[in-house]
Amino acid sequence: MTARDLMTRSVVMVAPGDPLSKVARAMLEARVSAVPVVDEDQRPLGVISEWDLIGQHAPDRAAQLDHWLSRLAEGQSLASEYVRIVEPSARSAAEVMTAPAITVAADADLAEIAGVLAVRRVKRVFVVEDGRLVGVVSRADLARALMMRGETTPARRPVEPAPPPPPVETDVATRATAAAANGVSAAGFRHLVEDHEAAKRDALRRQHAARDAARQKLVEKLAGERLSEAEWRMTIDNARGAAERGEKDFLLIRFPSALCDDGGRMINAPDPNWPTSLRGKAADVYERWRDELKPAGFGLVARILEFPDGFPGDAGILLTWGA
Repeated sequence: MTARDLMTRSVVMVAPGDPLSKVARAMLEARVSAVPVVDEDQRPLGVISEWDLIGQHAPDRAAQLDHWLSRLAEGQSLASEYVRIVEPSARSAAEVMTAPAITVAADADLAEIAGVLAVRRVKRVFVVEDGRLVGVVSRADLARALMMRGETTPARRPVEPAPPPPPVETDVATRATAAAANGVSAAGFRHLVEDHEAAKRDALRRQHAARDAARQKLVEKLAGERLSEAEWRMTIDNARGAAERGEKDFLLIRFPSALCDDGGRMINAPDPNWPTSLRGKAADVYERWRDELKPAGFGLVARILEFPDGFPGDAGILLTWGA
C-alpha cells in the first residue's frame, strides 16, 4: 500500500500572495487545521497551520480557537470572528508559512510515511507526483491502513462456538468437576492474558522496527538534500517578518538530530564545534549564515528542541538579532 492508495485527493490550497484573512476562511470552511501553500503549478512551497495564524505567543487567542471551531462545527457561522484575529496584520501566506512543506512521493510505502510523521513530528504529509501536490495523508489515514494490515493490533484467537449449557447441577462438587472438565480455571485464564500481552509486545516490536527503518531511510534522504536559493530567500523573508512582529530570533531549520553525524551530541553539550556535525540542508544553512549573515551582525544558535523517551529528537538552528 502506498501514499497514492491512502491519500485524500481533495486538498484545500492557498497561494503565497493570499492574505491571512482568506487563509483563515479557507481553513474554517474546509474544517482543517492546516493548508498547503502552492505556486501556480500546484508545487508545494510551505504549509500554514492554525498555530501560524493565531501566533505562538498568544495563549489567550489559542484558548479561544477550539471554542470557535467547535461552535462552527455545530452550524454557527463564526468565520468573521475567527478571521478578525489575523486581519490587523494584513500579512500574506508566504510571510507566515512554514517552509518547506513536508512531502512524500505518491509511491512512498507505509514504512516511509510512518517514518516521516515520526521523525518530523507532523500530523500530516503532503503527497506529490512530478513535483505537483496531488493529496494529503494524515496520521489517522496511516493508523487505519496499519490496522487493516494487522500491524498495530495483535491477531485475535478464532472464536469457537460455545458448547451447549450443561444441565443444572445442585451439587457443588459436581459443578466444580464439570468446570474442570471444560477447561475452566484461573490458571487457564492467566495463560490467555499472557498470550494477549505477548502478541501486543510482538506487534509493538514490529512497529518500532518499521519506524526505525523508515527513520534511517529518511535521514539518508535528508543527508543528500541541498538548500536551494529560493528556499534560502524565503527563509530570510520569513525571518524579516518575525522581526517586524517584535521577535528577536527565528527558527531557520528544524531537522532530526540523527541527521548530525554524532546524533546531535555536540549540539546538546553544547560543543563549539557542533557545526562540523551537520549534514544536508542544515550544513548549507550554517554556511550561508557564516558567509552572508554573520558579517552583518547576526548570531546563530543550535538547540535540541525535544527529547522523546529521553533521547535527542529534533534539532533546530535559530537566527538571532536581539541584544
